[in-house]
Amino acid sequence: MSPRHPDAPLEVDGVPALLAPTTGPMHAGLVFRVGLVDEPLARRGITHLIEHLAAYVPGRAAAHRNSRTGVEHTYFHVQGTEDEIAEFLTGVCERLRNLPAERLAGERDALRAEAAGQPADPMPMWRHGARDFGMSSYPELGLPQLRPQHLDDWVNRYFTRDNAALWVGGDAIPAGLKLDLPGGERRPAPAPSSALPDTPAYFCGDSGVLAWDTVVPRAPVAAVLANVLERRMVRDLRDRDGHADRIRTRYEPRADGTARIVAIAEPGPERADAALAGWVRLLAAVGAGQIDEDDVTAVAELTRAGLRAADERGARLPGQAFNLLTGHPVQDLDEALAAVRAVTRDDVVKAAETAYRGGLLMTPAGTDADLPGYAAAPAASAEAVPGRVRRGRRHRELRLVSGPDGVSTIDGDTVTTVRYDACAALLAWPDGGRQLIGHDALTVRAEPTLYRRAGELTAEIDARVPAEVRVELTAREPEAIPQPPRRARWWLRRG
Repeated sequence: MSPRHPDAPLEVDGVPALLAPTTGPMHAGLVFRVGLVDEPLARRGITHLIEHLAAYVPGRAAAHRNSRTGVEHTYFHVQGTEDEIAEFLTGVCERLRNLPAERLAGERDALRAEAAGQPADPMPMWRHGARDFGMSSYPELGLPQLRPQHLDDWVNRYFTRDNAALWVGGDAIPAGLKLDLPGGERRPAPAPSSALPDTPAYFCGDSGVLAWDTVVPRAPVAAVLANVLERRMVRDLRDRDGHADRIRTRYEPRADGTARIVAIAEPGPERADAALAGWVRLLAAVGAGQIDEDDVTAVAELTRAGLRAADERGARLPGQAFNLLTGHPVQDLDEALAAVRAVTRDDVVKAAETAYRGGLLMTPAGTDADLPGYAAAPAASAEAVPGRVRRGRRHRELRLVSGPDGVSTIDGDTVTTVRYDACAALLAWPDGGRQLIGHDALTVRAEPTLYRRAGELTAEIDARVPAEVRVELTAREPEAIPQPPRRARWWLRRG
């Protein structure tokens, strides 16, 4: 059921294609090598907005069509007859050529509503900062100021026939399919940045979720490790009543030859400390090579069974198209099965050692975060920029320093700095409040209401931050504007 071997490639209107028969309904997809990693923070949401505009079909039920903007890829998928597949994907390309600008406002609202029900994953931001692979931690800040010209420029850069691939699960390429896309060039994914000077590392989360992630070489052994880890956690971290903590793991391959392994649990507040202690012990044991041969064998068997079932349905095709698009080998089923069959316990042990050394742990809110062997992820800067010092109003420990190189806040012993040449975004409110977000994800709040002699602060920052990173925000309610702490009454200050 695997697609035609790449020695005999298919093309549709210049777009490389994969074709494979399927036991289920005919389906097809068009994927582009563009995603969240490509967006600067001030334009966050542009790819998702284009995806919505291109996928929209007026007056039609969307039960068998879907689209998605991912970390590295954006795709459009459809299931149905040959005519339905050809009509939808041809229409996607037509709408990319001429985006329906009249739908901008409506789709912006739809994206805001969609985001409201999706909690952010803070792990990428702590690992990578406010760029490339850290973008998935941030809201779609760019939506309000995106204009048709911004969208057209993005389409011409990324949504091209040279940056696309097609997959079809069926007997033939639909006869009426036309992929009329502009020419361009293949866009490699950016190399992942790092905001972690040392690993294993940890940070304190602001929810009850316990999470761990790592980055390892992309290989079948890493996928096996992810499932061995889940199996081990579910079995070993049960409470006295036999309940596990809603544990799940994911394996996320990347275009650059690495992969992310993620493990998540929701232990509940009454079990948070015990769950954290158990996770730390288990991760250390797995990192030290304490892995059961039976777990490796069981996971490998389940993986091979899953590959066979997915191949019959044509469900391997999207991943194969992603590989085709990013220059990775397109394996047929026998090759994929052989690669998993070759994984040994010793291979998994070596992969686990690498995974542990690169790990990042998010502890649940309110738990004891003193973790031997883990470095605290940076939550402050090493030094302040030189410049003018403004003292806090009714806050002796608070100072703001602004100079030609950037802005710093000093609160007691904590220093936070954003340099202008490493500013990912400047959030600007009409009342003069400013928030600078650095490439390392650290933020500086420059609120004139909080500092003495701050009349020129807003103009100074605005003049020095590049216009392309500026994000204009709507007016805040008066109660949302930060104010200095109230003075304590004299009888409370005595003594």
